[in-house]
Amino acid sequence: MRGINTCARYLSTAAVLGVGLGVGMPVFASYPDMDIRGRLMVDYHMINEDETEFVDGFNVRRARIGVNGALAEGWDGRVEVDFAGASVSPNDFRLRYRLPTGGRLWIGQYKVPQGFQELNSSVSISLMERPAVTNNIADGRRLGLAYAHDADTFGFKTMFFGSSIGGAPDDGDQPIGLAGRAYFAPHIGANGRLHLGASVVREDHDVARSVSLGDRPEMRDGSGGTRFPVDVDGDEDRIRVGDVEDSLKLGVEAVYAAGPFSVVAEYLRATYNNEAGVDPTFDGFYVEGTYVLTGESRPYSPGGFGRISPSSPSGAWELAARYSFMDLNDSGFNGGERTNLVLGVNYYVSSRLRMMANVVFADVSNRDGIDDDSPTLVGGRAQWSF
Repeated sequence: MRGINTCARYLSTAAVLGVGLGVGMPVFASYPDMDIRGRLMVDYHMINEDETEFVDGFNVRRARIGVNGALAEGWDGRVEVDFAGASVSPNDFRLRYRLPTGGRLWIGQYKVPQGFQELNSSVSISLMERPAVTNNIADGRRLGLAYAHDADTFGFKTMFFGSSIGGAPDDGDQPIGLAGRAYFAPHIGANGRLHLGASVVREDHDVARSVSLGDRPEMRDGSGGTRFPVDVDGDEDRIRVGDVEDSLKLGVEAVYAAGPFSVVAEYLRATYNNEAGVDPTFDGFYVEGTYVLTGESRPYSPGGFGRISPSSPSGAWELAARYSFMDLNDSGFNGGERTNLVLGVNYYVSSRLRMMANVVFADVSNRDGIDDDSPTLVGGRAQWSF
């Protein structure tokens, strides 16, 4: 019965979001300072399997539509939903107000401030998927209230949050979460930028919950995203930590960008405290570098890099590489140790139209009773954003 009720809640949420967006978009668009925004990402995957079965073929990774812009003096707003995967899911649903002091107040659903790669928009990340440690630990979007202050070389953001839209628990109150992220970003030389940041996220549950972790090998497949199995029978694809009362997540990040070159490194860890006193800690890191062969720069901001704008009608070419590691073994939980080497090349027809190609050399090991798994995944993407 709980499963039926949960399904019904998600379906009703999707229906309300879809109808609301359909009715509201013409109204929002009638504001002179409002713009329609969206993105479409169509992928194709070919996978050399090892132990886990994957599906070759096409996949619509993202298909988003929304509106964004000024609402009144000092106020702006954004509404955006994703129609990929034959469902409707909410993304940003938020208002912002610029205070006279220069800071900004955020109200609604948006990303919890943790992780440079998580905060970076999907339209401008240099590889097709974010690293495993980001996908496992960073919280993504939640409903809440935040305050942000950004100066030229330093800033911070704090957030008080609960559940995401449609994600309220079946019993008990919503979780109570507090997050904070700060950064220092001095200029280095004529065109260089160094970014150093740290974040902390604390979340308490009214009623103890089950928390699940698990990830794809940093690429989806034709089914939408097969994960590595983690249990002995291969029936489960995620670790489940039961009766979690609270969690603590920590992150540090470092970025350097100069001209056509950029490098990003992050370390994230999460500790889950449960009623049984078994408190596992999972962690991981990645290092990612990019180089734009045609000489353009990736525009830096504290929340990630922006889109590359080709300086020539012939477009721009970018090379990217990442090494990542994620440890899901601790306190009797054996999700394995995962390493990924990802190589990518991007062609920018314009700042709004991009073609991507990635190859992922994945490896997962040290899972009790399960063979090591080392598939090679090749994927391509056509991406349009507006």
